[in-house]
Amino acid sequence: MAIGEKANSKTAEATDETQLVRLVRGYDILVNTSGPDYLVQPHTVRAAIRAGVHYCDVSCDGQSAEQVLELNSDAKAAGITAIIGIGWGPGMDNLMMVHAARQLDKADSVHTCMALTFTRLVKEDTSKIADDMRKSAQFSASWETFMRVYSGQCKIFRDGKWAIVNPFENEVIMQNPKGGVVKLYPACGAEPITVPRSLQGLKNASLLTCYFPLPLNEVAHKLATRIKAGEISTKEAAIAFIETAGSERHGWAPTTQEFPEDFWITATGIKDGMRVRYTLIPTSGWLSTAGPLYIAAKRILDGKFKEHGILPPEACFDPVPFMEEVASNEPGWTKEKRLFEENLERLE
Repeated sequence: MAIGEKANSKTAEATDETQLVRLVRGYDILVNTSGPDYLVQPHTVRAAIRAGVHYCDVSCDGQSAEQVLELNSDAKAAGITAIIGIGWGPGMDNLMMVHAARQLDKADSVHTCMALTFTRLVKEDTSKIADDMRKSAQFSASWETFMRVYSGQCKIFRDGKWAIVNPFENEVIMQNPKGGVVKLYPACGAEPITVPRSLQGLKNASLLTCYFPLPLNEVAHKLATRIKAGEISTKEAAIAFIETAGSERHGWAPTTQEFPEDFWITATGIKDGMRVRYTLIPTSGWLSTAGPLYIAAKRILDGKFKEHGILPPEACFDPVPFMEEVASNEPGWTKEKRLFEENLERLE
């Protein structure tokens, strides 16, 4: 077996806390990559607390992150360290948001901006993917997450407090680092729930996303409305989204190069008495979901954490050293390469 002779597999229902407790009790750590996040994360964290084992996950749902943070005192009492949302997003983007804010003397706004490019998300036959999703319960839960981020009342950090907004009624026009502007929508991620707790004086924080090609946003909007009305499930919406996008794929293909940048961090505030905007664009070749999760779990197992409780990434990792450690574990990465490109521009 590729995972080694010491490994063995067992099947468990991720929302069955009693079953999970029996399975993980006596182990050192529970690493959760199951989903969909909003259904699974609260149960797996509670199971880890009950079993007295450390924990980390890649969950990205804002509402479930808020629920899990309320278990902080229980985790401390159990003597466990639980690091939540330590993947690419959330996880690495949280740390980039903190790093971006620290480049200013006083940051008032920080945002993760992301375009979910369909041709990167789906490289296979869309009809086959949709058919497989219908026939099996085992498929990438990320698709349900993609549908859910727009379908509920989204919590963002605005004007120094958390606010509930409808994503498609709160579009934001952002400067694209490579030129022009792009219309983005607030998404129900964990970043605006956790990041403001670590950045004193911050006024605004959000995860801003859109689909590309741009017509997909209208498709997502219609499906989100149906999810909210209880007409379809997130899984049914994901299948409809994939099929609709696939049927129009050839017509959209020529436009896929029109979006010059699909992931960046921006922070605005004051530096040297001037109002400025700082932009960070990660370079390619080192970002992943598995890398941060591996490093976080390893640090816990190596006994490098003395703090117990529920910890988002920015509460326990120094951004640049952690990113450097993640990058160093990627094949072909060298210290001479840059983690990200940066730009500072005056606004006034």
